[in-house]
Amino acid sequence: MNTTIEMLNRWADQAFDFAWPMLWQSSLLIVVLFALDRLLRQRVRAAVCYALWLSVLVKLLLPPSLAFPSGISYWLRASAKAQAVHKGPELVITLGTATLPRIPSLPAPSTSWRPTLSKAALGLVASGCSSLGLLAWMLLRWRRVARDTRKAATVPCWVSELLEEVRSSVGARFSVRVRIIDQAVSPAVCGLFRPVILLPRTLVEQLTGKQMRAIFLHEVIHLRRGDVWINCFQSLLQIVYWWHPLLWLANARIRYAREEAVDDAVMQGFKTKRIPTPRHCFR
Repeated sequence: MNTTIEMLNRWADQAFDFAWPMLWQSSLLIVVLFALDRLLRQRVRAAVCYALWLSVLVKLLLPPSLAFPSGISYWLRASAKAQAVHKGPELVITLGTATLPRIPSLPAPSTSWRPTLSKAALGLVASGCSSLGLLAWMLLRWRRVARDTRKAATVPCWVSELLEEVRSSVGARFSVRVRIIDQAVSPAVCGLFRPVILLPRTLVEQLTGKQMRAIFLHEVIHLRRGDVWINCFQSLLQIVYWWHPLLWLANARIRYAREEAVDDAVMQGFKTKRIPTPRHCFR
């Protein structure tokens, strides 16, 4: 038990040494990106802003170390170490030939002392429990979506044919299925390895072929860009860095920028007429 407590205390110190630099460095990056996003939003394509925001995810994967000769932190640490080494005058003790005084023996240390968890260790345990709770909640949501997908109904033939035409028009080589659900939700794509497009029944019954084609194009572009994997990666990073307040705002902005980039790609696809007119008769 004592070994476990000491190990937790040691891990907590290491975690704090990692968390604090990561917090202020990533926070500074997020603030700069919000400023750039506000400045460039109407001047560049939405995909450019989205690519800039993805640098936040890359930053969270890199070690928060600035200990390079090209960085100011390297020289500040070197100066601090030099001051610690040369702090105070040197003290030299010389012993003569006289008999050394007898040093009284000290009592043996008591073995009843037990280590206790530090505040940092308690914070580390609480953070780990929070991350596990968020992970369990995410897995529960995935299980619910998988259950709804299994219960989803098949679509009419014209919907499947339209999806195949859209998939071929954008050069997508992966296979994707489409299913109908009864819940009143927005169209969405789910599944990392076997993607499925879920459509609410009301949309299938009300939308025209052109509108349905735009929806399929939107979801297929998501799949072609790997947005499902990026969104999963975002969720996992949010679970690890749940204590980062600005990351919640950044992740929300990343998801919104992703939708803007895909909508822009859909509009470009229709403008360049890369989406063929279907040969079938739609409602």
